[in-house]
Amino acid sequence: MSGSDSTFLAPYGDGSNVLERVLLAIIKAHPTPETEGRQQERLGTAMRALVGPVTERERQIEQAVRYMVRERQRDICEAEMAAIAFSRPAAATSARPIAQLAEAAARKVLGCSTPAELFAVARDLRQRYRLSAQTRPIEPDPITAALEDEAVRRIMAELQKWGVPARY
Repeated sequence: MSGSDSTFLAPYGDGSNVLERVLLAIIKAHPTPETEGRQQERLGTAMRALVGPVTERERQIEQAVRYMVRERQRDICEAEMAAIAFSRPAAATSARPIAQLAEAAARKVLGCSTPAELFAVARDLRQRYRLSAQTRPIEPDPITAALEDEAVRRIMAELQKWGVPARY
């Protein structure tokens, strides 16, 4: 369904459209204790999932959040591999904080340069990242799978050196 579909855009007295009303009805019909009182947030997430970001800036912000997700995942994988290899000091093996990833995304993806703009955008990205973590689908990631596979193989090799029978 495109955003230019006249049925989709037909507004009601409360400012919502047909799709929003249908989605909200579905959301209200399936409450859980975790989502109680968060119907509008769930509606926003559903709308973004169905019709995508509305503006170019929104698309860029979504891209920045995806950048943060990828970088965080990469940091965690590298930290886990370093911990297995014992090759780096403990301080160097931790994943970057979300605040640091948000600043990096604001600079690299959104092109923020002034301190005030950087602060405001990074704050928004942190909030969006945390919200997306609640609704982010868990998808298979070939990079993570390969790193985990490598880690298991290293552990298995070390166990075999010590005479511990193990099969992978």
